[in-house]
Amino acid sequence: MKKIIIVVMVLALVATSATATVLSVPDSYSTIQAGINAANEGDTVIVADGVYEGTGNCAINYYGKSIVVMSENGPDDCIITCGGQAQGFIFISGETNVAVLQGFTVTSGSAINGGGIHIANSSPTIMRCIFWNNNAGNGGGVYVNSGDPRFINCTICQNSATSGGAIYLVNSDMVINSCIIAQNSASG
Repeated sequence: MKKIIIVVMVLALVATSATATVLSVPDSYSTIQAGINAANEGDTVIVADGVYEGTGNCAINYYGKSIVVMSENGPDDCIITCGGQAQGFIFISGETNVAVLQGFTVTSGSAINGGGIHIANSSPTIMRCIFWNNNAGNGGGVYVNSGDPRFINCTICQNSATSGGAIYLVNSDMVINSCIIAQNSASG
């Protein structure tokens, strides 16, 4: 009986792994948002090196999906620049810690809440990202309301806001591990 259970568990694991897909931006999808929109639970969206801006590359929303969005070679080579028109990423649909963002620089983001990243009612995992030179009313770099996100090996620097130049937290338990937070400013 134990052998049957083990075989069934292995087959279930293989079936789950077999359904995960890797989607490529910009090779297969022209924008990061288009890649996310096409992704299914468990998929990975890999973003090639480059500078990404404009519609579909700012205010990027996971829409509750448990996916990984990662740059090909890290934050020095994959830059999201929003030209002061929107924030970089949005997590507002109940994303859990298996929704992962990894290896981007987000700069020139601007919003009422969260110039670099806006997290509400969600708990994503953010790894190896740089939030630099963003601004907002609340949370120049990062805004979190009613979420428990994890930030690992991130840099949050030179952001500005009325309140919370680097990070603005409301009813949240944010985990910050091995991050650099420096030279941010708040005017309020």
